[in-house]
Amino acid sequence: MEPILKNVVVRTATMADIDGLVASGSALFIEDGVARDRLRSSGWPQEHALEYEKGNLADPNALVLVAEHHGTVLGHLTGVFYAGSVMWTAPRAHLVSLNVLAPWRGQKVGAQLVEQFRTWAKDRGAVQLRVTAYVANEGAIRFYQRHGFAPLESTLAADL
Repeated sequence: MEPILKNVVVRTATMADIDGLVASGSALFIEDGVARDRLRSSGWPQEHALEYEKGNLADPNALVLVAEHHGTVLGHLTGVFYAGSVMWTAPRAHLVSLNVLAPWRGQKVGAQLVEQFRTWAKDRGAVQLRVTAYVANEGAIRFYQRHGFAPLESTLAADL
């Protein structure tokens, strides 16, 4: 099926994209994290998102992608590569953050971001991709499963 939205460009983010990255990352934090985890601070993006995104852009083991359409950032993906180690027998890549702003969802933008992340990770030698998602975010889980991710572990929480 052809993407509905034409002329979407997925590319490595630069400092020139910082405002769009902060907007996309902050939207995800509020919509997903704050809405599903009572311990998330709704004020975090306002105070820390800019430095967080700058840190991601500067990290040599991170990939930060933006999807843009005519100069407007529609979404982002942040991933991190981890080399093999004494504990981990092979390299892997973790998809840390993926968001497509609500008006642009359902138009294959997320799929394009994930495919570019997959290529980057494979080119670096990763043998596995990982992602976490809130159990209540059924749409995200279905999206990731369509892209080859399968359940591996669960995080359980107990309020005190």
